[in-house]
Amino acid sequence: MSKMLTDALIVRAAAAQKRLTELQTRQAEKPSAEHTRVALRELQDVLEELRVATEQLHAATDDLAQARREALSSAERYRELHEHLPLPCILTDDSACVDQANTLAASLLNVARHYLPGKPLLLFLPERDAYFAILNSVRETGTGTGRALLRPRDRKPKPVNINVTVLPNQVRWCWVISEA
Repeated sequence: MSKMLTDALIVRAAAAQKRLTELQTRQAEKPSAEHTRVALRELQDVLEELRVATEQLHAATDDLAQARREALSSAERYRELHEHLPLPCILTDDSACVDQANTLAASLLNVARHYLPGKPLLLFLPERDAYFAILNSVRETGTGTGRALLRPRDRKPKPVNINVTVLPNQVRWCWVISEA
């Protein structure tokens, strides 16, 4: 909206400038009180349009700032929720490569959180049949559950329960892992 309003203001200002030049030329060639009244009336109209457009632009700017604050607040709430879940939670793309992991998931995998994005979960789930069974279920139904062996980095493998859900409106999957 503010882009359209700004463009309209630019066009209107250019037209007003052109009209002002015309009136100045006419007044210079043949001074008259009528030309002055016309010029003042047109100037008054343009100033009123500018005042209204400025108010609209301020309102649009305020709305945009409020929307930005709400988006940042929502993102922070989401981050806090994900981080403080009482279970390890990993968000992946649809090929099961890590996008995000909370602290519990990073601890369970024995990998620092900042090293996990981009890593395929298959690196930590050595039982390929169980892994692909869960993946196929998620692709077919939107959810998948199963038991699998988890192999954390530099630790002994251990059995875990895995629940996976496709996140609506996102191209991501949520993996919740609990020890079996």
